[in-house]
Amino acid sequence: MLIAGGAEIYRVEDTARRICNAYGHTEAQLYATPANFIITLKDKSGCPLTDTRTVSNRSDDLNRVALINRLSRKICSEKPSADKIMSEIENIKQTKGYSKSVIYISYFTVGFAFAVYFGGSAIEAAFGGLLGLAVCFIREMLGRVRASAFLKAVACSTVISFMAVGFYELGIVPRFDKMIIGATMTMVPGIAMVNSMRDFISGDFISGLYTLTEALLTAAGLAVGVGSAVASAIHL
Repeated sequence: MLIAGGAEIYRVEDTARRICNAYGHTEAQLYATPANFIITLKDKSGCPLTDTRTVSNRSDDLNRVALINRLSRKICSEKPSADKIMSEIENIKQTKGYSKSVIYISYFTVGFAFAVYFGGSAIEAAFGGLLGLAVCFIREMLGRVRASAFLKAVACSTVISFMAVGFYELGIVPRFDKMIIGATMTMVPGIAMVNSMRDFISGDFISGLYTLTEALLTAAGLAVGVGSAVASAIHL
């Protein structure tokens, strides 16, 4: 759940190790990456027991990460039963995130604010916010089919770029570049870049490379989508 919520790998391994130590498994072997988690414990006879979990769908849910961190500290201090822990985990899984209205408002605000920040006029900022809403809608649709971060970046940037150029050609806005910049800022993989650097510092080079590669591919997808869409629209 920590990995799926976008937590750093060192936090995942440290949390699991502390819980294992709290229940007497001081020799637990842990290995985590953004794609999977492996843990090996020894039973009373010394026989190793290994479990592996694959993480196929990740998102930046820092509220859930905070809830799990709080639960892990409670586990280490109180050492509750397994049933009690599973009940708490189910409660965390059922915790609702931000409502759709808040998410849409956030996308609009980001698109609007960054269009202004990069020199856009009021009308350009307003349409930058609308393009931000389009990004949110497209990502939500692609998320239902578990599309990769790269595919989401290419699809969203392509669509909003065509829309921005279309608004410009219709004479609604004086420029289209500020709108595109504002809307694409909603997709910049900032947390992934920070996590990859944190993993490198902690010595988790495989996880760092994995996260960094994903972030760079997302950035490349944005560039490919915007560049190809703008070039095609202008030549048309």
